[in-house]
Amino acid sequence: MAWCIIFFLEGCSFTTHYEQLMLLERLGDSQHEIEDYIEEQRDSFFKLRDDIKNNRLKIGIPKRKILSIYGEPIFCKDIANETDVKETCLYRHPLQYFSTDMVYLKFDKKQNLCCWEFISGSQEYAVAAKKEAINAED
Repeated sequence: MAWCIIFFLEGCSFTTHYEQLMLLERLGDSQHEIEDYIEEQRDSFFKLRDDIKNNRLKIGIPKRKILSIYGEPIFCKDIANETDVKETCLYRHPLQYFSTDMVYLKFDKKQNLCCWEFISGSQEYAVAAKKEAINAED
């Protein structure tokens, strides 16, 4: 009888520790998912930055294509004051806030890229592209 009580108590202890171990395992898996997401964001940002520096980002690209190529931005903000620009989206390094290059992509009412601005983290290299005066569709 005493053996059964000891076994029962040890069994409860094992169950408690097992649950804690499983929690740690899930936490570790989540950490790997976060690291993978950050790596994807970083790689997408570097691709966008390189495309701007090498003049491969073209005005008029639909926003959905931008998202498929460069991923989700850090944030987007609707712009009510400007006539040509409806929305501005920020891309930057996912873990660096002040010392990183930043790219602002601006989209028109039709959700097409109308201009962009590149701000260097070192302020040595800043480039901006403006929308052409004549829109091909107008």
